[in-house]
Amino acid sequence: MKKYLSLLLLIILYIPLKAQNLSYNNPGDTILGVWQTADQKAQITITKKDSLYFGKLSNATLSIDKKVNLHLPTSLLGIYILQDFKFSGDNRWDGMIFDPKSKKTYKCYLKIEDDGTMKVRGYKGISLFGKSQYWTRVR
Repeated sequence: MKKYLSLLLLIILYIPLKAQNLSYNNPGDTILGVWQTADQKAQITITKKDSLYFGKLSNATLSIDKKVNLHLPTSLLGIYILQDFKFSGDNRWDGMIFDPKSKKTYKCYLKIEDDGTMKVRGYKGISLFGKSQYWTRVR
């Protein structure tokens, strides 16, 4: 009887632990974390809700440039720059990106490169006509 109770207890404890380990092994979750933008002026925190990924402006270094008056107001901290990204496989996510300078939203894909950087490509229509940046992981 003790043997069966011990086995039952072991099974009850093993199932939730195994399920927890499986959730961390999702290849789409490799994008989660804090990323530094190419110009080193902002950090984007990427999180997951259900099966979609979102990136929030979490930190920004705002320099005042007298020649060009294109600096981000601090009120933009906390807004979602990356929206509705879905894992497509092969280290690629597709969604939308908001450009705070132009106040426009574009189609976008994210791709983790072999060196660990993330390629961020925003475009209108097809990705051939777009702009790419490479972000680096902070943590």
